[in-house]
Amino acid sequence: MTKVQEKSAPTINNNLSELKPFRGKGSKIPNSPKVEETKSEITDKAKALNQDLPQKPVQIETSPDQKSPGEVLEKATSLSQSLVKAPVLPIIAKPNSKTLKAEEKEAPLHFIKKPAVIFIEGFSAFGISNGDGISEMAENFPGAKKFDWTDHKKIIDEIKKHAPSEPVVLVGHSFGGDTAIEVANELNSAKNGFRAIDLLVSIDAVGMNKTIIPVNVKSNLNYFGEGLLPFVHGDPTVARNTKYTEVTNELRTDMHSKMDDSPEVQFEIFQKINQVLGLGGEEDIFIEISETSQIKDVIDQLKEALKSST
Repeated sequence: MTKVQEKSAPTINNNLSELKPFRGKGSKIPNSPKVEETKSEITDKAKALNQDLPQKPVQIETSPDQKSPGEVLEKATSLSQSLVKAPVLPIIAKPNSKTLKAEEKEAPLHFIKKPAVIFIEGFSAFGISNGDGISEMAENFPGAKKFDWTDHKKIIDEIKKHAPSEPVVLVGHSFGGDTAIEVANELNSAKNGFRAIDLLVSIDAVGMNKTIIPVNVKSNLNYFGEGLLPFVHGDPTVARNTKYTEVTNELRTDMHSKMDDSPEVQFEIFQKINQVLGLGGEEDIFIEISETSQIKDVIDQLKEALKSST
């Protein structure tokens, strides 16, 4: 029969029982009477202060402009929902200057807010036109520009630089007169916005398509000379529609090449240009006076209403 050995009790290390808890220099024992007394004093003071405080929930005062947390949350939720529903807009990239056409690079950023007064000289060979009279008028009229009769596209581009509300004046001699009428016809299109020509002066215009004045021309002053050869001298002009265009024809005895040099012709042209350009200013003054009168009438009515109420 096998004997079961009984387990002996574990031996206790007497060295461990003699160990004491380590405390730093100046530390106090937690259960010492001084610590307990301090805890008791703090607790009693806290209870006393708690009894003295009002038993009401603390409310944070906010300024009238400051919103409550609930309102802020509601506003943020609404804004986030709106952003989610908002359509995604395409980002338009700035075009590369290298890919732009020459016309787009030269396009003006702003309109010129001044009248466009353009003088066009004719063909200066074989005594047809020397251009002296056109040059003299262009140099002595403020803001005017001079072009050659072949500068068809340049003239149209120059007119387009000016604001549509600004007057346009074209003065051409010989082939330059024919170019002025051609320019007016081209501007009378949807492509060019049916740009109005306030005054077109044709001085003994020669060439093709020089007798019919389009409807976008408000006034045409036409000088033509006497002569046996129809090509050397101009012809009378007619309005395509007299409801829109006023035409004045004047027969001259001057030589073709000297007609733009005539002081009488130059005087009449300058007088006509000043008359056309001056109309805009007179209209503005009239509108200003009219609006001032209307404001005065309203003020008078308010004064009468105040008198009757008192």
